[in-house]
Amino acid sequence: MRRITAAASVVTVLAPLLLAGASTASAAAKGSLTVTTLDSGGKPVYAQVAVYNTKTYDFRYITSNKAASLPDGSYELATSFMDSAGGRGTVGGHSVTVSGSTKTTFDARQGRPVSVSLSPSPGSGYDREVTAYVCTADNGPAFMGMSAAPGDLYVIPSSSKAYELSYGTTYEPTSAAGGDFWLATATHKGGVPSGVSATLKRSGLTAVKVSARSGPDSGSAQFSFDNQTSSGDACSMPTNKLYLQRDLPNYFTAHLPPGQWSVSQQAHDFVYDGYHNYAAGKTTSLTLGHAVWGPGGAMPYTWYHQLYLDIFDPFADPTLPAGGTLATGTVKLTHSGKTLYSHAFSPSSTPSAQPVIPGAGWYTFSEVGRRSLPSGSLSTTSSLTLRFYADPARNQEIRDYVTRFWPNGLDTRNRAVPGSTTAVVLGMRRDSTGDNSVARLSDGVKSVHAWYTTDGGGSWHAAPAKLSGGEWAIAVHNPATGRVGLRSTVTDTHGDSSTTTVYNAYVVS
Repeated sequence: MRRITAAASVVTVLAPLLLAGASTASAAAKGSLTVTTLDSGGKPVYAQVAVYNTKTYDFRYITSNKAASLPDGSYELATSFMDSAGGRGTVGGHSVTVSGSTKTTFDARQGRPVSVSLSPSPGSGYDREVTAYVCTADNGPAFMGMSAAPGDLYVIPSSSKAYELSYGTTYEPTSAAGGDFWLATATHKGGVPSGVSATLKRSGLTAVKVSARSGPDSGSAQFSFDNQTSSGDACSMPTNKLYLQRDLPNYFTAHLPPGQWSVSQQAHDFVYDGYHNYAAGKTTSLTLGHAVWGPGGAMPYTWYHQLYLDIFDPFADPTLPAGGTLATGTVKLTHSGKTLYSHAFSPSSTPSAQPVIPGAGWYTFSEVGRRSLPSGSLSTTSSLTLRFYADPARNQEIRDYVTRFWPNGLDTRNRAVPGSTTAVVLGMRRDSTGDNSVARLSDGVKSVHAWYTTDGGGSWHAAPAKLSGGEWAIAVHNPATGRVGLRSTVTDTHGDSSTTTVYNAYVVS
């Protein structure tokens, strides 16, 4: 919502000013801090050190082994560094009071091993890493960590309850063809322990089974799994991340700690979704890149005589509906033959329009989007036209539906068998704004008409839409070879209508 976004932006702008601590620090006495970092042989090595003033909220990174100018005060420190010869890594954290010229040391010779494994072991054929992060218990910004091979990661103990340690292990298959990824983590609170020797149970993990198709996107893709803590303890977030690279199409299973996870895929284009809860001991299947990428289901809404058009999402993946960042195109709003708003958008310039509308009546919104992708790509052009009734005197979402095309029976490259018949489900999308102050009007579908093209839109063939089991669907008679485009017009019970079109929806070969 526009009003929520505006409020959030104020916080985003103010936060760096608070962290900088300029006004508070300028009045404090100036001192200096020298943080020496020594490797396991006692040699000074380079490191970045996170430094946080617990009174003024001044936060910065300084370089070890040389004096850094700092206002006098109490600071939380965290760092991570490698031995001068490489191989062994060390993480640590402790507090220091700066008064005049102050010195402190992180000595890797005081480090204790971090050993984390999974039980039962996934077996052979895996590359393994161990991860550890030292964090502050007050969720301050001073946290540092690293990953290393088993046997090469150490932690400097601290009895201070102001610190805690998050640790974990990952197993990545050596084969790039597919397989399972494993991530298991835990957090030690109330100080940094004198080393870690932990065996974490596979039974406590959740499984996300991913089938990533090609067509709407292709090539090498990065898949990201990011955790959001619900307990207020942010220390687990740096270790609860899994990033992996795979060529499309691909399939794999990610075994993760249970909780709130966001999944994304980035190749030529980028798609993602919000956080969803994944429970321990459960398996969730996600099909990414399934045809068809088309307009999302967000609707315009009125707010104090303005029409909010935050719906520029012409290429939404059915499973990860946010993204489609390569879109270039145009949008237009008309009323009684007059253009009220018109704009061209691109990946670097996505409009967020709120035109004032003159009064209650019928309006038409149109959007055309295109993606520049390698030859042979699918879902390269889409369009959406909404004809709807809007009343600027009321804060409410308009009525209408956007069609989400879902062809069944396609393979991992979104191909249909030549001469076959493909059943295409027409999902009626009408997403909520998520704001209770914007009324959501009741609605229903009155009629659905659909067409398909096998010559890039030169001719369209009617495909009767049938309602069965609560779903509208059509049958497409596939040619011997080529590409199929899809179109649907939905009219609701109040006379609003929408037309959704996607070219190169799927391929026949």
